[in-house]
Amino acid sequence: MSPSPDRRRRVFACALLFVGVACGPPARKLTYSPHELRADVLTRIPAGEKRDFEAPYQVTPELLQRAHDLTVFATSEYDRAQFLRRAITDEKGFGLEYEPVSTTVAIDTVARGHGNCLSLTSLYIGLARGIGLTAYYVDASDRINDLRREQDVIVDSGHIAATVRTERGWSMVDFDGDLSDFRTFNLISDVEALAHFHNNLGYEVLHTAQTDGVEIPWALVSENFELAAWVRPNFTRALNNLGVAYTRLGRLDQAEEQYTAAIDTKASMAAPYHNLANLRLRAGDLESAIELYERAAELQPRNPFLYYHMGLAFLRSGDLDRCVAVLQRAVALKSDFNEPRNVLAQVYRQQGRKKEADRILKAVGQRQLKSS
Repeated sequence: MSPSPDRRRRVFACALLFVGVACGPPARKLTYSPHELRADVLTRIPAGEKRDFEAPYQVTPELLQRAHDLTVFATSEYDRAQFLRRAITDEKGFGLEYEPVSTTVAIDTVARGHGNCLSLTSLYIGLARGIGLTAYYVDASDRINDLRREQDVIVDSGHIAATVRTERGWSMVDFDGDLSDFRTFNLISDVEALAHFHNNLGYEVLHTAQTDGVEIPWALVSENFELAAWVRPNFTRALNNLGVAYTRLGRLDQAEEQYTAAIDTKASMAAPYHNLANLRLRAGDLESAIELYERAAELQPRNPFLYYHMGLAFLRSGDLDRCVAVLQRAVALKSDFNEPRNVLAQVYRQQGRKKEADRILKAVGQRQLKSS
């Protein structure tokens, strides 16, 4: 969960902000002991399926004792929350660093010395509850929107923080360090946080394999996305990502089911329309594919990959003018994107525009030489 996936490991300042809200006790169950969480999640997993999982916020007695020692001089709940949030990243405390691609449970986060915002937040929540504070997970996606694309997997993960209820009211604990523009936040349950955890973990398995230059273990990727979707059936991002994993595994009917479910749960998200259109294009259903691409473009008008795929659909349908228009749009949005340039040159040749085709191919060749 990160503001930018290319910002590598570094110490992150965290912040605590008092947030004045008129809010009574939560109307639904939000917090679970690790035992309660496991019992609840097991009821959500389909019969015959098995998944290993842990409560991300579970901590050891030794870690709790350390948290007690670090907050022993606090004279109020608010001060205790302050002391603890500083201790997470302070060298005299736990001394943890921020790492954008590092989704780990609390115990492993401490052992590794780093974690992303979901990992650091989970550790904070586990320790805060252990020293007597009332702490919840918060979906703060209204402030930070993190959209990443890896092999068509869209991790629109937003941002996870924590909130603590003290004698001063609600206080937000965030490991981003910039809370000035918080306007709203949504409390989420420990069960929902587990869904976020495994959606991120599925992405990280994929990302790590790509980074290491090895074959992506799509079966393992899908297992994490499946758990996220089972735990939280209306989790659009997990449904979309599971559809991508099923596509890569050749389970196309199931992939279509997941994309359709994602659209049904959140009609304003472009990724499942785009991915479902790719499936329809693959099946030769050009009319449906184009309709889905156009809907995705309404929602995400600056996605060059979307216009490239739409161009392929127009090419196959024989509509060369519209094909040229959307391919030009793809190139305008991503100047180093050679695939639409090559197709555009092909279409120009079909239209008798040989000089324009040659000019494009020459430019592509020059770009490839510079990058080699």
